[in-house]
Amino acid sequence: MTTLSSKLEKCEVCAANKAKYTCPKCEVRTCCLGCINIHKKELDCDGIRDKTKFISLNTFTDLDLLSDYRLLEEVGRSVDQLQRDPSKRYTRQSNLPVHLNKLKTAVKHRRTKLEFLPQNFSRHKENTTYLKWSTNELFWRVEWIFPQAENTKWVDDRLLESERLSNLVEKVIDPIETSKDKKLDIEELNVKMILSDRLQFYRAAGLPGIKVLLKAEMVQKSDTRFYELDVTLTLKENLEKKTIIEFPTLYVILRDHLDMYEIIDSDEEQEVVEKEKSFNNSKKRNLQKRKYPRNQNSKQKEEGPVNFFFDTALTDSEDEQMHERRNYPSKLNIPEYNDLVKMEH
Repeated sequence: MTTLSSKLEKCEVCAANKAKYTCPKCEVRTCCLGCINIHKKELDCDGIRDKTKFISLNTFTDLDLLSDYRLLEEVGRSVDQLQRDPSKRYTRQSNLPVHLNKLKTAVKHRRTKLEFLPQNFSRHKENTTYLKWSTNELFWRVEWIFPQAENTKWVDDRLLESERLSNLVEKVIDPIETSKDKKLDIEELNVKMILSDRLQFYRAAGLPGIKVLLKAEMVQKSDTRFYELDVTLTLKENLEKKTIIEFPTLYVILRDHLDMYEIIDSDEEQEVVEKEKSFNNSKKRNLQKRKYPRNQNSKQKEEGPVNFFFDTALTDSEDEQMHERRNYPSKLNIPEYNDLVKMEH
């Protein structure tokens, strides 16, 4: 009869030879490389120890300690590489490059607020918004999203701000018809054919049956709030009094689905910003008061003379000393006054 210890000593794959190896992950005992590969294939095991698995102190070995030490070395090495990588550093708004600073100023003159993300953010890397200095024309990168077409997304790298929004929407909804005069490559033609097929419901509804919304930024619950844009106005006029992060994201929806979206005005954005500023200022004042509390006695001296009758800051011992000084002045340590008292007696 085989005992439990003899079973544990045998290979769990072939059960013929004595086990020599233990899998760090599933702890299966094997005897050779062939059995190791069989166990990895059958159990779908990669043989890498789970570093987050709990190991009791009694079963903790030197191999576990060495593995944890190597893990700490890898983490420290990766952190050091991230610290040395300039693309992973945060870029403050005051330290913007010259071209971005000029672009932000130009957008501000158009009564629009433009904010930039750090350099390592993908949205910042994808931004192709361009300001043509010779003509002072602004070309926006616009991201179009069609929720009623399985959230189909289309990106225009540079759209002139003076173009009417209705013309821009028609170019996206009907890409083949608006591109007849242009010579397109086979790849571009295939992409626009796929886009045209997905947006057939929008094309059937036409401009009267759709609405264009701008994703609200820098407001409370910004993920679910939008601005309704006027398709008869230009892109520049629609972006006035709005906050844009990198580039605008426009949602084109069917008119029947407008009730599903929360529409706000640009005035609400300004109110929210002012409330946040006042809240932050009051929070800073409270922190300063907690960090540097004022002395009550000094505050009373600044306001005026102290009223000892209603002053609760004095202790009982201080009250007694004041009473003795008023009623028994001879006890004071003043030599001239004490000599006069003795001559009277």
